[in-house]
Amino acid sequence: MLRRFMSTKYKFYDLVVATPTRPQQPIEASLMKAKDLRKLRAATKVTFEGKYTLDESPQERIEKIFGGRIRGDTRTSSSRLTRGQPRNIAGVMVPDKPPEPDNCCMSGCINCVWEMYRDDVKEWNEKRFEAAAKINEQGGDFIWPHDFHPPVQHLGESHIPEEFKEQKKDGSAEGRDDDTWSNVPVAIRVFAEAEKKIKARKKQREAGDEGR
Repeated sequence: MLRRFMSTKYKFYDLVVATPTRPQQPIEASLMKAKDLRKLRAATKVTFEGKYTLDESPQERIEKIFGGRIRGDTRTSSSRLTRGQPRNIAGVMVPDKPPEPDNCCMSGCINCVWEMYRDDVKEWNEKRFEAAAKINEQGGDFIWPHDFHPPVQHLGESHIPEEFKEQKKDGSAEGRDDDTWSNVPVAIRVFAEAEKKIKARKKQREAGDEGR
């Protein structure tokens, strides 16, 4: 009785081992009687398509997961690929607002796209605020482009686009560099901060080893 139970219990795994690498039907079909299988096929429109071709090499299979990085390509943040062009405002080259990356694999890459995004946000705000300070200093009738994320709280009222002036009054405009970053989910922010600390500790260890 026990032997019969064990045989039934592990029947599926025996079939997995015995199944060819390019099956013509699902493994579960092997557990069914021929009559039941014909009845099931007659009642369903789903067609099973087995894997009829094999990858040419292990490298091609790896590239499906890791992409071109297996060839040595550098990891590129999608936020940098889709970013708009910078503009010259009051003599300062202000980059466009960086969009959030959508290609993080959460595997602790040496150059995490979320770290790159945070650095881009910091640079973006620094340049905006620098340009705003120069505009205020120079005076004149220059108005910050309305379609280029004006730093309303850092601009004099005469330099703010008309549609943003209410934000200046009620304080609802964009703030400093942590505003955009604070909209990122907490788990992502913690992950990126941890990655930055790990990288910093690694650099310190390497610097210490070189000094010996």
